[in-house]
This record gives sequence, structure tokens and C-alpha cells, in this order.
Amino acid sequence: MPRKRILIIDNESIELASARQTLKEAGYEVFSHSKGFSAAEIARQLEPDLILLDIRRPDMTGEKLFAVLRANDSTRNIPVVFWSENHEEVRASAKRFGARGYVIKGSAALLRHCVAEVVGKETAGRGLETYPPTGEDGATY
Repeated sequence: MPRKRILIIDNESIELASARQTLKEAGYEVFSHSKGFSAAEIARQLEPDLILLDIRRPDMTGEKLFAVLRANDSTRNIPVVFWSENHEEVRASAKRFGARGYVIKGSAALLRHCVAEVVGKETAGRGLETYPPTGEDGATY
């Protein structure tokens, strides 16, 4: 069975490196890109199973990039999870824009759990339920 592909779009090298390592160790094929303006083309080429998108970007906000991804036929259905340090901001943005969910930077366990929920991978020996609606249960993913 092929490994699930994750595309991380973030310009912060420390967080990016940490997330890459966490997801590689969890068995995913991980790609990263730092430029918002060309990220939609990268997503189109890679056809990832999930995009982890930093919403605080210097070149193009995550919300604008999300809109670009949704406007393109080849990337429209790729699940996108918003990713940021600010809990309230990322939660509100995910809900407002209709992202698949959100996760707070800095927690490897939450990142692994969120990604597993979205891409449907089994973890901890149990099947995963459908990903919960953003923020309804107070979760940070």
C-alpha cells in the first residue's frame, strides 16, 4: 500500500523541519514548500492526500492560498488543515473558510493525530472515525 502524501506549506524553517520529521517518523511521504505563490502549482503536481497550510505567511495569507486551491479543479478536493501558533486565529479561520480542520504548531502528538484522522490512517491499533467538525469538541486539530 503506498504511503500517504502530505504537503506542508510553511516558511518557518524550524517548525517546518519539526513537522517534516514528525510525519516522516509516522510513515508518511512528506513534501514541503515555502512560497505561497507557487504552492498551488506544487499541490497540483504532487496530488497530496493532505495539505498542512500555515495561515500566517509573509507572501500570501493561508486563507488566500486556500481560496486559490479551492478554485482549481485539480486541487479543489484535497483536504487542507490550517496550521498556526495562535489557537483562536487558526480555529476561526478554519471554520470561516471551510478547511478540514486545524492544528496548533508545537505539538507533535496533536499533529500526528490530526493528520491520521484526515487521511484515514490507523493509529494506536484502532480504526479512526470521521474527522470531527472544526472546533465543535474544543479539540485543537
